[in-house]
Amino acid sequence: MAQPNRISRKSFLKRFRDVVQGMDACEDIDLDSALKITGEKVRIPSPALPLQIQLGGEEGYRLNLYPELRFEEDGRLVHRDDYLLFDPTTYFSDISGFLRLIQGDSLLLGRQNRLQRLLLRYPKVVADQHLRLKLSPKGLALKNKSSTADACVAPIIVPDQVERMASWRLSKLAKLRAILDGPIEPPSRSEALDLIQRVNAVMKAEPYRVMDDHGQPGGLLALPDRPRPIFVGDLHARIDNLLVVLTQNGFLEALLDGSGLLILLGDAVQPDTPGEEGDMDSSMLMMDLIFRLKLRFPERVFYLRGNHDSFSDDISKGGIPQGLLWEQALHDRRGLKYKEAMQDFYDLLPYVAASAGYLACHAGPPTSKITWDMLRDIRQHPKLAHQLTHIRLRRSNSPSGYGPNDLDRLRKRLGVKPSAPVVLGHTPVSGQGTCWINAGGIPNHHVLYGAHPDWIGVITRTGKQLLPLVYPSEPMLGVYNRYVGTERL
Repeated sequence: MAQPNRISRKSFLKRFRDVVQGMDACEDIDLDSALKITGEKVRIPSPALPLQIQLGGEEGYRLNLYPELRFEEDGRLVHRDDYLLFDPTTYFSDISGFLRLIQGDSLLLGRQNRLQRLLLRYPKVVADQHLRLKLSPKGLALKNKSSTADACVAPIIVPDQVERMASWRLSKLAKLRAILDGPIEPPSRSEALDLIQRVNAVMKAEPYRVMDDHGQPGGLLALPDRPRPIFVGDLHARIDNLLVVLTQNGFLEALLDGSGLLILLGDAVQPDTPGEEGDMDSSMLMMDLIFRLKLRFPERVFYLRGNHDSFSDDISKGGIPQGLLWEQALHDRRGLKYKEAMQDFYDLLPYVAASAGYLACHAGPPTSKITWDMLRDIRQHPKLAHQLTHIRLRRSNSPSGYGPNDLDRLRKRLGVKPSAPVVLGHTPVSGQGTCWINAGGIPNHHVLYGAHPDWIGVITRTGKQLLPLVYPSEPMLGVYNRYVGTERL
């Protein structure tokens, strides 16, 4: 792991101790030098070491501030200025929330911020406005904003704890290698055909599927609420972003122990990067990876149909007929039987995932009549299928789109509570970002986009509510293949 190059560990400790000189120390932080933060602003050097922050007195709430490490193509983990703040008792062992401190930005920690309260599960010892952190080229500034509650900070210097973030990320590569049992690279024609045929056999009796009147898989997944959903939006062939999700937080571990469900919201194929719309090789590799995950976790990995999951001639991007190109590429590279098997896979996909606590589909709720039976017998209702995969949020340039009433009707028809979150893909709310909570100002209406070049957002449940978590994109395909001993693609 590469250490930050701004300041050495030895130099940081010396400068930290210089700051502590003549100031009150925290009595209960069991690390080297500890500094009590008062109402006066204190600045320490940008940390080369992780820090422990305690909010409250001797029985206070402890957080860790670690440099955020990102994988480089050559497999090195490097620090690029950002820091993560989290509860160390859960972060390394479970799906857990965190805050990100970005260069030039500040964080005001406290119970007054509802999202912080949910992400970090603040106990009552944390004040409404407790501690302000500001990161700048001059260092990390801290100021206690509470007149009644203490705050302390100290460097973490125990070697195992210093290297914990790096070893934690590397351990996930090892687990993913054990799951995939080899590199992520194009299989032979026969291997690819065998893979998709085995997946289609699973799909014909997919767990939690509601069967239609003919005993075939219908359009609805009736999922249990207890496993935590891990929603990922339209990936559009960005394999790196899916691999980031699988090597961050406790997502992979949740799939392994059954406490989580990975729900892909469709459109994993057909790039939307300008200039790459016609390149279908990455789409094939993406589906190979999803198929491998589905076979390994048939009851925990689910894929909802999107509008790009099609060979239709009306699917295009940047003037490129992606549906037709996708069909032709599969036929040319993997043969007629494989192309037909992909169409079978699309025909077997569900359109809506429902549980007691949430709903999800690719595009949005239909604006026309909808019933449980219609979702179950989706093949008899092509207009409904089209709306679930194509409709967009109602805006000035899309007056025929869906709105709050349509979301309410979908909840009612599926028998979930009126406040149940609905998680969608398909329509990025803006040109920037990857995750939008209460999108369009509509409560419990969340939108995900998984193909952003710099960030990948996930919506999941860390406690009782669905929350957004965002991670930097990394060149994980090259990192993973290097880790398993091959760089050949």
